[in-house]
Amino acid sequence: MGRRKNRNFNVNEAIEFLNQLLVDKPILAFIIPLILVGWVVEKWIFSFSSWVPLVVACWATIQYNSYQRRILVEDLNKKWKQVILHTSPITPVEHCEWLNKLLMEVWRNYFNPKLSRRFSSIVEKHLKQRKSRLIERIELQEFSLGSSPPNLGLQGTWWSTSGDQRIMRLGFDWDSSDMSILLLAKLAKPLMGTARIVINSIHIKGDLLLMPVLDGRALLYSFISTPEVRIGVAFGSGGSQSLPATELPGISSWLVKLFTDTLVKTMVEPRRHCYSLPAVNLKKKAVGVALYVTVISANKLSRNNLKGSPSRRQQSSVTDGSLEEQLDDKDLKTFVEVELKELTRRTDVRLGSSPRWDSTFNMVLHEDAGTLRFHLYECTPNNVKYDYLTCCEIKMRYVADDSTIFWAIGPESSVIAKHAEFCGKEVEMTVPFEGSNSGELTVKLVLKEWQFSDGSHSLNSLHLKSRQSLHGSSNFLSRTRRKIYITVVEGKDLTVKDKFGKYNPYVKLKYGKALQRTRTVAHTSNPIWNQKFDFDELGGGEYVVIKCYNEETFGDDNIGSARVNLAGLIEGSVRDVWVPLEKVNSGELRLRSIKN
Repeated sequence: MGRRKNRNFNVNEAIEFLNQLLVDKPILAFIIPLILVGWVVEKWIFSFSSWVPLVVACWATIQYNSYQRRILVEDLNKKWKQVILHTSPITPVEHCEWLNKLLMEVWRNYFNPKLSRRFSSIVEKHLKQRKSRLIERIELQEFSLGSSPPNLGLQGTWWSTSGDQRIMRLGFDWDSSDMSILLLAKLAKPLMGTARIVINSIHIKGDLLLMPVLDGRALLYSFISTPEVRIGVAFGSGGSQSLPATELPGISSWLVKLFTDTLVKTMVEPRRHCYSLPAVNLKKKAVGVALYVTVISANKLSRNNLKGSPSRRQQSSVTDGSLEEQLDDKDLKTFVEVELKELTRRTDVRLGSSPRWDSTFNMVLHEDAGTLRFHLYECTPNNVKYDYLTCCEIKMRYVADDSTIFWAIGPESSVIAKHAEFCGKEVEMTVPFEGSNSGELTVKLVLKEWQFSDGSHSLNSLHLKSRQSLHGSSNFLSRTRRKIYITVVEGKDLTVKDKFGKYNPYVKLKYGKALQRTRTVAHTSNPIWNQKFDFDELGGGEYVVIKCYNEETFGDDNIGSARVNLAGLIEGSVRDVWVPLEKVNSGELRLRSIKN
């Protein structure tokens, strides 16, 4: 009896559970009969065991193909957008309020101090080199760009294409009213006293062009046209209240003109600045470079197209457009003058519309960036003076990964850019002369070495024996209680201005306020002195000024000068260098320096 009661209890309990399950899961009322039908078909009609996996596999394949198709469509859309971006002449205007917001957030504590330090060092260096004779000393006391960053792309930005070059255009509007640039100048005789100049506001407005070059290793930038510039200035005595700029007419306008002229010469199309984007930063400060410049040849020179040609000037004065005497381009006699800052060198004269010179010059740059200018001149018959025809230029800049970038203006204002990964690598460039169809010049550049502020050098594969020394700058001269010994060893290829061609050279050295002079070596353009001089070392990287003279009865002629940087000269080490003379066409001096 007990067993029957347990069985009835279990059956009733199971039925109750099943009814509750059907209430909670109504779908089971359809699934259970479907399972029973499937079991009947499986048992007496045909087997599902081989069909179910096949159906599942087909379903999975369809789902996978759908997923892959969606991924492919997305990928093609991305690639199509990239193709449109790279091939479309002009992309749609994109607004960049986010960029200005980001710039505003990071300007005060990042860009302002960083750019202020950068620009202040540039200003100090130029003040040292270009101060007026009426100023005995000028000191940059304060430099801050203010709290207002420039606004970029207020009207939007867009990309365009010129040949193979991609160009980004955006507006630039900088209106800073709380900047502070304070200069304190000590006036020389007969003025005496001190003066203070304060630049307290600046306004610059224009359109910028950004051009990535060398596969993204650098960015060239420039203004499309001369920007609008306004500068606010205050001026007063060193110890009194500053006077408004309006009390000294011309000060503000003079600064605006100076600033605008500098922009036009360096940063208005087609002239461009370069911002390098190195993958590695070695954190070295380059203070100068020595390099070989080889002027190889020119091509497609024509008198009618060269802007300074005498035949072109004559042709412009003829009303009927014909010349009585037509000069042949094959009789064109030209030479090239190479200019790097104050250093100039000249090739020989060559004949024809495609002259070849193959002239190599030892050049020195005293900064981490500079411009090589190549001036073309014509030697005309029965004319003592040379006729200036045209010019072209190549700019160069040291990159933080110990490489060098060269760039120039190409045909139709395009970009020519080269990259030298290490010193010793030859870089050959063919650069068009200024003017329409004025011909082109081919040059070869070889970096010998970069010199750094810590005294180190980036040596090259040429295993050069000489190491060029370069100049630095400082506004304050303080003794370090160490001695610097400079030996004037010899000179070579010195030029003279004496009409009789007499060579009697000697050298003067100036370091701070100390002056020294070698003896005169008579009757030679390659003198040997081997004279040693000692100087008290001055702090701040003060440079030695060297002037070479030719001794004459009625006044000595200056036959070249140079500046030699002693910053980075390591104590106990010897630096033996050949220094090219500036403001002359040839001449070098060999100096040996040591610090103890």
